[in-house]
Amino acid sequence: MTNKAIIRALATLLLCIGSVSCIKDTTTYQYMKGSITFDINSYIYTGDVVKLTAGGITTPEDPKYGWVISKIHTDTLYANPIVVRFPDEPAEYTVKALAWHPDYIVESSRKNVVTVDTTLMTGSLQGLPYDSQKVFTDSRDGRSYRWEHIGNLDWFAENLAWEGAGYVYASSAVMNHVFGRHYTWTEATGVDICPEGWRVPDNADWEDLGKALCGGEVDFESDWAGAASVITPDAYFNGSRFWPFSVNNTHKVKFNLNPLPCGYMQTNDGQFYGRDSYGMWWSASAYDADNGYYRYIYWDSADFKPGFTSKEHIALNVRCVR
Repeated sequence: MTNKAIIRALATLLLCIGSVSCIKDTTTYQYMKGSITFDINSYIYTGDVVKLTAGGITTPEDPKYGWVISKIHTDTLYANPIVVRFPDEPAEYTVKALAWHPDYIVESSRKNVVTVDTTLMTGSLQGLPYDSQKVFTDSRDGRSYRWEHIGNLDWFAENLAWEGAGYVYASSAVMNHVFGRHYTWTEATGVDICPEGWRVPDNADWEDLGKALCGGEVDFESDWAGAASVITPDAYFNGSRFWPFSVNNTHKVKFNLNPLPCGYMQTNDGQFYGRDSYGMWWSASAYDADNGYYRYIYWDSADFKPGFTSKEHIALNVRCVR
């Protein structure tokens, strides 16, 4: 220690003698036990009214819960439960719950929430070609689908969203309107999953599509070079591009099939993977006893490639044909 530092330390000590102002605060704070929990879907409709209730802290028994919600409640609001109406414009919010007690260190938990406007063409999902003359309504649930005639077949121009089977992205019902649903191969082929008059395409149906996209005869198990570029739209979700920019996939759309990179779901953990990277759709043809064929598009490739995977443990999107 230098001489100057020693002098400063002695001066401070002399000033503190007889003064309570220099007595160190010996207050100690404990950590709470338990974890804050509250339920809200990751994706909700714009304008939704949501009741939020926090819990999960076991010690102390009487914490005070508060909330901070970006763009809505930017200061802590101490109330439990609270009722929140989200704005009518699509956006992303951070919902943060806090537990407070004077004798404990504050605990917190947060979730990101995206609001979705399902209005066709002008809502959250934009940039998809749309022909108002080519719309089919499923009599089972009243849901309407755009379709396009390509090659010798009519194809759904969006993913099947029938709720009689399958899984919705992030367990959020509103995403049926954006991604459709993900189904296992067994679900896709074991029931009448498509509306009456439509079916899940088999390898021969896919080959008919590939011939139109590639301009000549193709085999299902070939890569269909360049086919992805002529069908992947420059689509946006809440202002963000679905297909990332790629010098290989230039999105020069010639056919309004409108594939989106909705990824896949694993049934063993219930999690979704590959969003914004992969678009994957079942074929009704089996590869072998345990696996089914599918076709996929990777964001950084112009090809529309084949693959096969577990019939039971992987869920993919479905397009219907007639």
